[in-house]
Amino acid sequence: MEIDRPKVIFAGAVSASKTSILIGDLAKILKQNGYETGQQRLFKQLRDEGYLMKSGSSRNMPTQKAMQLGLFEVKETTISNPDGSIRTTKTPKVTGKGQIYFINRYIKADDQEAGH
Repeated sequence: MEIDRPKVIFAGAVSASKTSILIGDLAKILKQNGYETGQQRLFKQLRDEGYLMKSGSSRNMPTQKAMQLGLFEVKETTISNPDGSIRTTKTPKVTGKGQIYFINRYIKADDQEAGH
């Protein structure tokens, strides 16, 4: 089974790559494949590694570098408040390309550190 592990990860990534997913969902995929992380830890890691912005009103939004690499998209949602006002929320989502990129980056790095 260990020999087939990269194929399983890649197959899962390819099937997931048709749609963009939330960062929390990426954390679940990574965890299912043996990479110890959770949603909050992954957000911090992505900020620390320069994929997401660290502070201000754009905190947790993709950096220009990450957008140019095609790793994320930003979904805007318009919400009507009860008082009639409208607000817009922005949610970073990991693209199919980003899912494959991060799964390969973190799973392979984790395997190499473990001496596999």
